[in-house]
Amino acid sequence: MLIRTLAAIALATFAVGAQAGTLQSGAWNPSGCGTEPGPAPEMNGKNGETYNKSAKDYQAWADKAKVFQECIVSEAKADQNSIVEGTNKRISAINDGSKKFQDDANAAMEKLKKQKK
Repeated sequence: MLIRTLAAIALATFAVGAQAGTLQSGAWNPSGCGTEPGPAPEMNGKNGETYNKSAKDYQAWADKAKVFQECIVSEAKADQNSIVEGTNKRISAINDGSKKFQDDANAAMEKLKKQKK
């Protein structure tokens, strides 16, 4: 379990790049998390042996699913942070440009008013 956790952390660290997942046609998909674990296995409670096998199969699936889940959460957060940071920079640039223009316009207006006097 420790090895799987370390692998998840390594993948999560790797996934924090400029773009962790991909967005195509409105669907986001992780890019570095490997194959999805698929659906959970079904419980077979016909007898003790099949019950125990089902429980083992489920535990193996749950371990894979946890690693995959941690990875996609990490990739999604990385992409979300990148989107927010990029958006904030663009909005700030627009706001800064607008403020500069308004400040320059106000300064020009004051200069013109003084020239009329």
